[in-house]
Amino acid sequence: MRTLIFIFLFYYSINYSSAQSSINDSSIFMPLLKLGYSNNFPTADLKNRVGYTSSLNVRLEIKLKNQFIVGGRYDFLFGNNFKDSGMLKDLANSDGQIINVNGQYGSYEMLQRGHHLGMYIGRLFPVFSPNPNSGIIVTAGLGLLAYRVNFNNISGDIVQFTSNYVAGYDRYTSGVSLTQYVGYRYMSKNKLMNFYGGIEFNQAYTKVRRDYQVDYEINDPRFGMRNDNFWNIQIGWILPIYKRSPKEFYY
Repeated sequence: MRTLIFIFLFYYSINYSSAQSSINDSSIFMPLLKLGYSNNFPTADLKNRVGYTSSLNVRLEIKLKNQFIVGGRYDFLFGNNFKDSGMLKDLANSDGQIINVNGQYGSYEMLQRGHHLGMYIGRLFPVFSPNPNSGIIVTAGLGLLAYRVNFNNISGDIVQFTSNYVAGYDRYTSGVSLTQYVGYRYMSKNKLMNFYGGIEFNQAYTKVRRDYQVDYEINDPRFGMRNDNFWNIQIGWILPIYKRSPKEFYY
C-alpha cells in the first residue's frame, strides 16, 4: 500500500499539468479517491458461515491517458448475521442463552467484522458516456480477505467473551482473494457530480488461522481450506485529485 501511495503522489506531481486539458475533450491522467458502499451476498462455503453483509469502500486509483487503470483498495466489512455458532455448543443452552458470572443470562451479539485489502488493474471504455473520461470500467485484482466473529458482550459479564478468552471463539479466518469488477463511471467537468456503480465478484481461498478454537476437531471441514466467495453491488462518490483546466477568455 505504501508503494501504491508513493506511485500515486509521484505521478500526480509529474503529470499535474496534463489535467489542464478539458475533461470533455480528451482522455487525461486522473488520480482519484473513491469512497463507496456495497451490499455483499455470500456464495459457496461462505454462505454457510455468514449472511448478508455490508462494506465501506475506499479506493486510490490512477487512470492513465491511454485509459488503463491501476488502483488499491480497502474494504471494511460488517454484518450481524454470523451463522456458525458451533463454538458456543458447550456454553449456550438450547435457547442460545449463556450464563454470566452472576449466574444469570448474559446479553451478547454475534457480529461479523472483516477487512479486504488489495490491488487491481483494468481499463476504461468510454462508451455510453458524455466524455472520454467516463464510461464502462472493467478491472481484475488480487488481495487479502480476513474476517472474524465479533462478540458484542452487551452486559459485559460473559467471561468467555473478554479479551483473555475470546480468541478461542472468534473463528479468525483469512486468505488470498481474486476480484473481478464491471461498472460505470461518470466524471463531470465541474469535479462535483462524479459517481460510480457496478457489480464485483470475489473468490477467496481461506482458512481459520487461530491455533486454538474451543470446538476444534481433526478433519472437521470447518477448519480446512474454504472457498469463501461473494458478490456485491457497489455505489460511490469520486473525488478527482487533479487541477481543473483554466477557463478560456476571448476578446
